[in-house]
Amino acid sequence: MGLSDSVVGTALESTTFQWDQTDVILYALGVGARPPTELALLNEALGPAVLPTFALIANWWAVKDLRTVLDLGTFPIVHSAQSLELHRPIGPRGELSVQATVSAVWDTGKHAVVELTGRGTDADGTVFVTRSQTMVLGAGGFGGTRGPAAEPDPDVAPDTFFEDVIRPEQAAIYRLSGDRNQLHIDPEVARKYGFDDVFLHGLCTLGFAARAVINTVGGGDPQALTSVSCRFAKPVKLDAPLRTEIWQTGDSVRFRTLQGDVVALSSGTAVVAGVAAAG
Repeated sequence: MGLSDSVVGTALESTTFQWDQTDVILYALGVGARPPTELALLNEALGPAVLPTFALIANWWAVKDLRTVLDLGTFPIVHSAQSLELHRPIGPRGELSVQATVSAVWDTGKHAVVELTGRGTDADGTVFVTRSQTMVLGAGGFGGTRGPAAEPDPDVAPDTFFEDVIRPEQAAIYRLSGDRNQLHIDPEVARKYGFDDVFLHGLCTLGFAARAVINTVGGGDPQALTSVSCRFAKPVKLDAPLRTEIWQTGDSVRFRTLQGDVVALSSGTAVVAGVAAAG
């Protein structure tokens, strides 16, 4: 395998994603929603309301074969960054066609980073656009450009924060939405790959952060959140607290998510309709 700019434009096979009320409720449970405070996300009699990051489940099915398509062999790969832009809200049931294409390849020196741009469409046009970055460990040094630097987190006290708890069974619930990676369920597999124990899926942590933004500055309305992005900095442990710190400037939001003093999600950004500047 040799990564280079020549793979830019490579298209992964288009997938069709169908879902119903059970799927969106299961996803909400997987990213930490709990009754009674978030009942609208969990009760079909109330819709249910759909978290915008549910679109990332549809996108996952479109990008999951990246290793095979680019012939990455046994190089370890990690999800390093994710963005999502909603053009229209996701309903409690529906069908989308999702297509992902390699949009950039960067060379950090030791590692390579592959960016995939995904698009979910229905009969009325584009519903969402995603950008997923995957770091291919040890595959750098091919002479490519380094890629964009991460935007630093604010160095002032946050305007607000949201505290949550990652339950022991959180990853076991989330994996029922599609990503059955054994690193998140089997401690022996996790230790085999150098981790102390199983840990939460990165996209699940992003779902927790999206809920934090919605519940603090979005008035509890999932449709208020129209875009979100972050970098995945550190794995999130199960059976431990989680804290998302939030800064506001008009409808633009910055956030980071931590366990203790360890930053799990960095360079977080979001747009929330109708948000007033803090202070």
